[in-house]
Amino acid sequence: MSEHEKTLTEYIHELKSEDANVRIEAAVALGDWGNDRAVTPLIEALLHPDENLRRTSARALKEISNRRSIEPLITVLLDDSSAEVRAEAAYALGYFTKFDFNIDNLFLALKDEHYLVRQNVAFALGRIKRRKAVKSLIDILKTDENYHVREMAAWALGEIKDKRATEVLISALNDDRLSVRKNVAYALGRIQDSAAGNALKLQIVKEGESKDASWALSKILKKKDAISALKDAFKKMRKENFINDCIEICRTLYNLESKSAEKFLKEMLEDEDLSQYYDALKACVLT
Repeated sequence: MSEHEKTLTEYIHELKSEDANVRIEAAVALGDWGNDRAVTPLIEALLHPDENLRRTSARALKEISNRRSIEPLITVLLDDSSAEVRAEAAYALGYFTKFDFNIDNLFLALKDEHYLVRQNVAFALGRIKRRKAVKSLIDILKTDENYHVREMAAWALGEIKDKRATEVLISALNDDRLSVRKNVAYALGRIQDSAAGNALKLQIVKEGESKDASWALSKILKKKDAISALKDAFKKMRKENFINDCIEICRTLYNLESKSAEKFLKEMLEDEDLSQYYDALKACVLT
């Protein structure tokens, strides 16, 4: 038996140690090894009374990404008494994307009482990218009281890229949380439905929201129309002295038409009142 195999065997044995720290270290090490021999012992550890070991074992199974882990992780997601363990299982399931498995139970978990579980389920569905998930993600974007869940639902809809989500995403541009609105703009840019163009033109001229809205417009509109929309937005934000937003618009504009972006940047660099922004302005075309 090689030294490598002996070490693996020892770690598997240590999953049953009476010392909690030893058990946790063993689960972490087995995840790092990524060896399929550890899958069954780690699945068994999902039933251990120590919730820290259960959570760490779920994370380790994510690292190994063996098909045999999927159903046990779904069981943990639905039945474990610890919200943190359920959330870890949900997150882990987002890394089994190379396998085709039934995701219906993930929809049930979107109704979990703990927001972190719902958030991680939305994350997993976004990574899995099944059109079947669109309706459920739309529902939680519209109704979930926790903004972390709503922002992840928006992100997930962007990953799936189904135009059925466009109307609800446009409405969500009015969400009371900036982080949700930013993820919504991202999603609309990913979906690339021209129906979102007018709403994003309004969004781009709101303080703190130009970055994501300008990127989305660059993906949705024809190049000529996107350039025009970004130039108009820049002029409006410059007039209102929202310089950080102007910089973000220029970043996107530079990728479409560098000449116009350089002109705007030069004008701002020549304004002595904007000296505090000089470094950001100079770096704009380099990032």
